[in-house]
Amino acid sequence: MGYFSNDAAPEEPQYKLLASLFPESWPAPLSNLFCGLLLLLTILEGMRRLKTATTPTTERVTRQTKGKVSEFNAFQREYLAVYLVIMLADWLQGTNMYTLYSGYGVSVSTLFLTGFSSSLVFGTFVGLLVDAYGRKRACVLFCLLEIAINAMEHVPSMPILLLGRVLGGISTSLLFSAFESWMVAEHRRRGFPEAWLAKTFGLSSAGNGAVAVVAGLLAQVAADVKGDIGPFQLAIALTVLALVLILRWPENYGKTSDGVLNSVSSSLSTATKAVKTDRRVALLAAVSALFEGATYTFVFMWVPRLIAIYPFEGGLPTGLIFASFMVCITIGGVIYSALGMDSSVESYSFLCLLAAFGAMALCALGAPPSVMPQILPALGDFGPTLAAFLVLEGCVGCFNACAGTMRSRYIPEDVQAAVMNLGRVPLNLLVVGGTYLSDAAPAQVAFAAVALAFLGGAALQAALVPVKRD
Repeated sequence: MGYFSNDAAPEEPQYKLLASLFPESWPAPLSNLFCGLLLLLTILEGMRRLKTATTPTTERVTRQTKGKVSEFNAFQREYLAVYLVIMLADWLQGTNMYTLYSGYGVSVSTLFLTGFSSSLVFGTFVGLLVDAYGRKRACVLFCLLEIAINAMEHVPSMPILLLGRVLGGISTSLLFSAFESWMVAEHRRRGFPEAWLAKTFGLSSAGNGAVAVVAGLLAQVAADVKGDIGPFQLAIALTVLALVLILRWPENYGKTSDGVLNSVSSSLSTATKAVKTDRRVALLAAVSALFEGATYTFVFMWVPRLIAIYPFEGGLPTGLIFASFMVCITIGGVIYSALGMDSSVESYSFLCLLAAFGAMALCALGAPPSVMPQILPALGDFGPTLAAFLVLEGCVGCFNACAGTMRSRYIPEDVQAAVMNLGRVPLNLLVVGGTYLSDAAPAQVAFAAVALAFLGGAALQAALVPVKRD
């Protein structure tokens, strides 16, 4: 019997047991897949914890060190409580955005392109202002923008939705610069060891995947009850909660000088100099742009692709499949932590890029289901395509943690947000081009372009590995 076989599920008692845990409208094979991934995650996390508990530490634990560890754990909880709530709200919006816009009868590609173009135009300046005006203020602004954007999603008017996407481009730039910059600066201000940053990045990546799993399930339930707008309503409530928590944070800044304008100018100059003079920073920016640009393009592609080849009755359960994707992201984060946190992080990034290339190349080539006959029966392209998507999401989880660790090593703290947003310029150019290609070209062509982006990133990452440390 095939793992994805829709006919086999009712005949097997174990299939009935697993399927009974989910609504009847959710296909049993996909529910079983989700449970299987959760089981794999549980096993890997248990192995990681066992390894951590049995590995002798080389550090001498003194009273002062114990106190520092306790203080660091409290700081981690303070940051992760906000970060994970914010990411939960953000993931909730992604599950049903495509179907919401399609239901409104508006151009989905135009709205997506508007958002990425907005991030391209405003992203660099947003990063500079984050460093100059304060990272906490930037996080507060992000929350206010997200509340307004999610309110606009309720209005089936193209001008209102376009305005929301413009604001969304700005908020996205804040999301991927302000929070991490605040955490890194506060970590160093409190005098924690640099090596401990990798622990926070590892937990952030694994936790991000975990809340995304929850987001997929919550979004599916919210959509079942309230329609496609349901997940956006839930996101508003979560963003308000995050805003309240952020107000308790201390403020920190990047490079400062006489006046904000001078500070912005100085930050831009320093950020540009860092990219030009430090080969590692330039390579990391290019690799991140290729990886994230390809990933964002994939985000626009996966729903219509799976809808086109969906073999079961009823509509595609986007929330359930999204939750399965997010379990894979969490698995990637756990694997990163289990492999030794920050050791050989450049090599792990290279392997992630190669695996992502292989997954998207499989989609582009349209490999037959017989490639994996034991778990992927003859269901057209759905089986191998979904499997490739799951592998890619695992790569995302591992690469995110790797990239965060490399950024903390290579990028000067006082201009970290500015440098990160400079890197988003080529990223958004790639996404704009990729989104247009996915709308104008056949699916195989678009997947081939995404695969080539991952391959290019792997080539650049290979050049980064020998120069990982000074």
